[in-house]
Amino acid sequence: MSKVMIVDDNRDIAETLKTIMEIEKHETEIAYNGEEFLSKVEKANPDLVLLDVMMPGLKTKEILTRLKEKGLGDLKIILVTVVRFSDEERKFLVEQFKIRDYITKPFDMPDLVNRVRKALQ
Repeated sequence: MSKVMIVDDNRDIAETLKTIMEIEKHETEIAYNGEEFLSKVEKANPDLVLLDVMMPGLKTKEILTRLKEKGLGDLKIILVTVVRFSDEERKFLVEQFKIRDYITKPFDMPDLVNRVRKALQ
Protein backbone atom coordinates (compact mmCIF):
# COMPACT_ATOMS: atom_id res chain seq x y z
CA MET A 1 0.00 0.00 0.00
CA SER A 2 1.34 3.40 -0.98
CA LYS A 3 0.97 6.56 1.04
CA VAL A 4 -0.38 9.63 -0.74
CA MET A 5 -0.26 13.07 0.83
CA ILE A 6 -2.88 15.54 -0.37
CA VAL A 7 -2.17 19.26 -0.07
CA ASP A 8 -5.12 21.49 -0.94
CA ASP A 9 -6.72 24.45 0.83
CA ASN A 10 -10.14 23.53 -0.56
CA ARG A 11 -11.47 21.02 1.96
CA ASP A 12 -14.02 19.57 -0.48
CA ILE A 13 -11.35 18.84 -3.06
CA ALA A 14 -8.98 17.46 -0.42
CA GLU A 15 -11.68 15.13 0.91
CA THR A 16 -12.65 14.05 -2.62
CA LEU A 17 -9.02 13.23 -3.41
CA LYS A 18 -8.73 11.38 -0.11
CA THR A 19 -11.79 9.26 -0.91
CA ILE A 20 -10.48 8.43 -4.39
CA MET A 21 -7.07 7.47 -3.03
CA GLU A 22 -8.60 5.32 -0.28
CA ILE A 23 -10.80 3.52 -2.83
CA GLU A 24 -7.53 2.79 -4.64
CA LYS A 25 -6.19 1.33 -1.36
CA HIS A 26 -3.70 4.11 -0.65
CA GLU A 27 -3.08 5.38 2.84
CA THR A 28 -3.69 9.14 2.89
CA GLU A 29 -2.75 12.23 4.82
CA ILE A 30 -4.09 15.74 4.23
CA ALA A 31 -2.50 19.14 4.71
CA TYR A 32 -4.58 22.25 4.02
CA ASN A 33 -1.72 24.66 3.26
CA GLY A 34 1.96 24.75 2.46
CA GLU A 35 3.16 25.36 6.02
CA GLU A 36 1.12 22.44 7.37
CA PHE A 37 2.46 20.24 4.56
CA LEU A 38 6.07 21.18 5.30
CA SER A 39 5.58 20.49 9.00
CA LYS A 40 4.03 17.04 8.33
CA VAL A 41 5.87 15.73 5.28
CA GLU A 42 8.93 14.21 6.96
CA LYS A 43 6.92 12.30 9.53
CA ALA A 44 4.28 11.29 6.97
CA ASN A 45 6.95 10.01 4.57
CA PRO A 46 4.60 9.87 1.55
CA ASP A 47 5.28 7.92 -1.60
CA LEU A 48 3.50 10.61 -3.61
CA VAL A 49 2.19 14.14 -3.03
CA LEU A 50 -0.81 15.68 -4.79
CA LEU A 51 0.02 19.38 -4.42
CA ASP A 52 -2.43 22.18 -5.17
CA VAL A 53 -0.80 25.12 -6.93
CA MET A 54 -3.07 27.99 -5.89
CA MET A 55 -3.13 28.20 -2.09
CA PRO A 56 -2.91 31.13 0.30
CA GLY A 57 0.40 31.61 2.03
CA LEU A 58 3.44 29.91 0.57
CA LYS A 59 3.65 29.82 -3.21
CA THR A 60 4.29 26.52 -4.96
CA LYS A 61 7.90 27.34 -5.84
CA GLU A 62 8.57 28.29 -2.20
CA ILE A 63 7.15 24.97 -1.03
CA LEU A 64 9.23 23.05 -3.57
CA THR A 65 12.37 25.01 -2.69
CA ARG A 66 11.90 24.30 1.02
CA LEU A 67 11.43 20.60 0.25
CA LYS A 68 14.80 20.61 -1.52
CA GLU A 69 16.36 22.40 1.47
CA LYS A 70 15.00 19.64 3.74
CA GLY A 71 16.61 17.01 1.51
CA LEU A 72 13.25 15.94 0.09
CA GLY A 73 13.83 17.11 -3.46
CA ASP A 74 13.27 13.61 -4.87
CA LEU A 75 9.77 13.34 -3.46
CA LYS A 76 7.30 12.30 -6.15
CA ILE A 77 4.90 15.19 -6.75
CA ILE A 78 1.92 15.68 -9.01
CA LEU A 79 0.66 19.26 -9.20
CA VAL A 80 -3.12 19.65 -9.10
CA THR A 81 -4.06 23.00 -10.55
CA VAL A 82 -6.49 25.25 -12.37
CA VAL A 83 -3.44 26.97 -13.89
CA ARG A 84 -2.44 26.01 -17.41
CA PHE A 85 1.35 25.86 -17.61
CA SER A 86 3.27 26.90 -20.69
CA ASP A 87 5.75 24.38 -22.09
CA GLU A 88 8.53 26.54 -20.67
CA GLU A 89 7.01 26.57 -17.16
CA ARG A 90 6.39 22.83 -17.25
CA LYS A 91 9.99 22.18 -18.35
CA PHE A 92 11.30 24.41 -15.53
CA LEU A 93 9.23 22.58 -12.89
CA VAL A 94 10.31 19.16 -14.14
CA GLU A 95 13.99 20.11 -14.32
CA GLN A 96 14.20 22.13 -11.09
CA PHE A 97 11.84 20.19 -8.88
CA LYS A 98 11.35 16.82 -10.61
CA ILE A 99 7.59 17.24 -10.84
CA ARG A 100 6.17 13.95 -12.16
CA ASP A 101 2.97 15.29 -13.69
CA TYR A 102 0.28 17.88 -13.38
CA ILE A 103 -3.47 17.47 -13.39
CA THR A 104 -5.84 20.30 -14.17
CA LYS A 105 -8.99 20.99 -12.20
CA PRO A 106 -11.69 19.98 -12.63
CA PHE A 107 -10.06 16.59 -12.94
CA ASP A 108 -11.36 13.44 -14.54
CA MET A 109 -11.32 10.72 -11.86
CA PRO A 110 -10.17 7.80 -14.06
CA ASP A 111 -7.43 10.00 -15.51
CA LEU A 112 -6.33 11.06 -12.02
CA VAL A 113 -6.20 7.43 -10.86
CA ASN A 114 -4.14 6.41 -13.91
CA ARG A 115 -1.68 9.25 -13.41
CA VAL A 116 -1.25 8.40 -9.74
CA ARG A 117 -0.64 4.74 -10.61
CA LYS A 118 1.93 5.75 -13.21
CA ALA A 119 3.72 8.10 -10.80
CA LEU A 120 3.92 5.38 -8.16
CA GLN A 121 5.56 2.84 -10.48
